Amino acid sequence: MPLFAYKALDTKGKIVEDTIQATTKKDAATILSANNLKVLTIQNLEGGIGNIVLGGISISEKANFCRFMAIMLRAGLPLPEALEIIRRESSNKRMQKILADISFQTRKGRNLSAVLSQYKEDFDQVFLTIVTAGEHSGTLEKSFDYLAKQLMASYEFTQKVKGSLMYPAVIIAAMLGEALLMLLFVLPKLSTVFMSLDIELPLATRLILDFGKFVGDNTALTLGVFFGFIALVLFLFTNRKTRSYLFSLLTKVPVVKKMIVEIDVSRFARTLSILLKSGVPIIETLEVSAGAVSQPKWKEATKRFSAQVARGKALSEVMLEDELFPAVLAQAVRTGEETGSIDVVLEDLADFYEKEVDYSLKRVTSLLEPVLMLIIGIAVGVMVVLIITPIYSIVGGLDNSL
Repeated sequence: MPLFAYKALDTKGKIVEDTIQATTKKDAATILSANNLKVLTIQNLEGGIGNIVLGGISISEKANFCRFMAIMLRAGLPLPEALEIIRRESSNKRMQKILADISFQTRKGRNLSAVLSQYKEDFDQVFLTIVTAGEHSGTLEKSFDYLAKQLMASYEFTQKVKGSLMYPAVIIAAMLGEALLMLLFVLPKLSTVFMSLDIELPLATRLILDFGKFVGDNTALTLGVFFGFIALVLFLFTNRKTRSYLFSLLTKVPVVKKMIVEIDVSRFARTLSILLKSGVPIIETLEVSAGAVSQPKWKEATKRFSAQVARGKALSEVMLEDELFPAVLAQAVRTGEETGSIDVVLEDLADFYEKEVDYSLKRVTSLLEPVLMLIIGIAVGVMVVLIITPIYSIVGGLDNSL
């Protein structure tokens, strides 16, 4: 049933802001009038087209939501009231819609985790598990505090990765733009000039000039093919099947493989730490943490761990027997088991590996810079040789004629 946000005047002339479920806006107004409320405004929170119009929720927005929830719950505010305050302050339409729905349903007596589970595309399994654990233990404000820290750490880590890849992305975009300009404006004109001269051209030069003439005669087709190629590349990276295949190829590159292992270890350790801090049982923690790693073998291994731990084995022992995860992770878990502070040890390990990923990214970026410069230099050099050669032929022919 659609959800509506409304403003109305009560019998004492006080403005009331809340949400209501009704079939239509007219039905919502009728229900409010029946409750002695004079309707001022009613707004449909569904948006009509769903997520496409409303957009998604970023990690930073979710982190801010968790931080504010922790503060308000610690201050003693009722859950629906806290949600309503955050909804009014949020600028994200999707977030406003979700918070309005959660506020309405929690007023009706539903658990927060049950309502959040209806929005699994916005809140992952780790988020839902921690909130559920907080509800069961009566420490929901601590759960939101843990989530805020975990989400901010994830956000900062993602920003570091994006920042490190920005330079190569700009260089590649510039290369593609330069290639497009050469195809559309330079090659066709050179082709027209050289083809009109009665001189013998090298085979490679003739092929390039013929290609330039074709591009000049079919500009629209060239643009279509160029942007179609970019769209195909984007599709390959966004499609789940092709992305998995490309990822499996990348894991075979030594430098990239090391970095992927470091990323998986940091994510696994941080997820495991935050779930254990929230009071989630170790078996459920391992099952949920499987979603934090990217490599299929690691996902399968993590799921196996939960079954072996359920039979009474220590997690560190299981990890050492498997020999898939780095030994340092198993040793850290063993230290945590012996000292009773596994969550703290794993958090420190996650911080360490995130710094290692940062260093690895800087090394890869510094390696990419000269490689990209070399590729650009070779491409420009080849073009210059192929174009300069016929010019020398023309100048030589003019000298002979004189």
